[in-house]
Amino acid sequence: MAQREKTRRTSAGPPASGLGKFAVRSDDSVKLGLLHTPPDRILGHMVIPLAVLSILLALRPVPSHSAERFESAQGLRIERLAEGLDRPLYATSPLGDARIFIVEQPGRIRVLKSGALLPEPFLDVTDRVRSGGERGLLGLAFHPDYPRNGRFFVYYTDKRGDTQVVRYRVSADADRAEPTSASPVLTAAQPFANHNGGMLAFGPDRMLYVGLGDGGSGGDPFGNGQKLSTLLGKLLRIDVDRGTPYAIPPNNPYRGRRDARPEIWASGLRNPWRFSFDHVNDLLVIGDVGQNEYEEINLVRSDRAGLNYGWNVREGLHSFGLPRSSPANLIEPILEYPHQEGCSVTGGYVYRGRAMPGLAGTYFFSDYCQGWLRSFRVRAGRAVELRQWSVSPLGQVASFGEDGAGELLVCTSDGRVGRLVAGSD
Repeated sequence: MAQREKTRRTSAGPPASGLGKFAVRSDDSVKLGLLHTPPDRILGHMVIPLAVLSILLALRPVPSHSAERFESAQGLRIERLAEGLDRPLYATSPLGDARIFIVEQPGRIRVLKSGALLPEPFLDVTDRVRSGGERGLLGLAFHPDYPRNGRFFVYYTDKRGDTQVVRYRVSADADRAEPTSASPVLTAAQPFANHNGGMLAFGPDRMLYVGLGDGGSGGDPFGNGQKLSTLLGKLLRIDVDRGTPYAIPPNNPYRGRRDARPEIWASGLRNPWRFSFDHVNDLLVIGDVGQNEYEEINLVRSDRAGLNYGWNVREGLHSFGLPRSSPANLIEPILEYPHQEGCSVTGGYVYRGRAMPGLAGTYFFSDYCQGWLRSFRVRAGRAVELRQWSVSPLGQVASFGEDGAGELLVCTSDGRVGRLVAGSD
C-alpha cells in the first residue's frame, strides 16, 4: 500500500504571506498556461504604521550578492522534433534509447520514434488524472535498469487533487506500457491546487528522488517548507528496489527520528518544478520557483544530506516575511534573478552530450514568462561564464529534458518539443 502523506485539506483562499513581503503570487499558474496577473498587493487585515514598517524592512539581511549579468552569446538553435502535442511538460529517454518519451499534461505519454510521433500513446492515464493549472501528469522517470526490468515511474495529480507516484512496466510491445501494471508508490495530500512539484529522477546512487512543492496558496501558510513532519516543500529520497512499496535508505538524514518523515532528503523548497543530476560530477541542481521577487537555482553535491534551502524564511538570497533566524544547514542558491527578468524559473540540465563538446559542463535553464535561454558553468563553487543565448523566441518553456544520448530537449507550451543543437536560426 502506498505511503500516504496526511496534510489537512482546505478550500480557504490564500492568506497574506507575512509582514516583510506584501506582494503575494497566489500560485505559479503561469507555468502551466493560465493567465498571469500581477501579484496582489495586500496587507491582509493588518494595519502597520509606516515607521514600524520601515524598521522591519531595514532589519532584513542584505543579500550576499546581487543578480548577475548575462553576456549575449550565439551559436545555438532549437531543432524542431515534434509539434501539435497537448501541453507537453517533459521529455526524456532511457539511457541509450533512440526514442523520446513525451509527457502530456492531460495524462498521456507519447513516443517520438524515427522522427515521427506514434499514433498510440505509450501510456494513457487520463481517466486517473486531474489536469489543469499546475495539476496533471507532471513527471516520468525510467529505472536505471529499464532495458532489463521495464520499470518506470510517473508523477501525477489524481482526481482528488492529491499527488501520486506510481510504478508501471512496459508490455511485450516496447512502444506500449502495460496499463494494468500500476503499482502505487507514494501519495501526498495537497491542500491547494498549486505548488504540486512534479519532478522525479534517479540519482547517481540509483535512489529515486521526488520533488514536492509546499502545498500551495501563497507564502507557505502552513509553514510546510520548514516542517519536517510533512513531505510538502521537500526533496524526497527513496529506494524503490527494496521494500514494499519502497525502503528508506540507511543514510537518509531523518531516518529514525520520530518528529520527521524519513523519506526527506532536503527541506525548505517552495516549488522545485524541475531538478536534475549531473552524473559526471555527482551534482544536484534545483530550479526552485520564487514567490514575489526572486527565482533561484540551487547546486550542491548530490550526496549532501539534510540541507535546508530556506523557504519560507528565505526567498533566494533574501529574507522573507518577518525577520527570523536562518534555519540550520541553510544552503544559499548559486544564482538568483529578480522578477524584472522573469517570473518562474524552469530548471534545466548540465550538458553532457557529445554533439557539442565545447559546452560540456554547462548548465542551461530558462524562465517560463520571458522564454530566454541562459547558461552558466561552475568554478570554485560560483556560477561563472553567464550567457544569454540568441535563439529564436522559445515561447513559454515548460521543461527541459535529456534524450538517450544526453542531448538537451526543450518542451514549450505551444505544443512543441525541440533539441538544442549547434548553429544559428
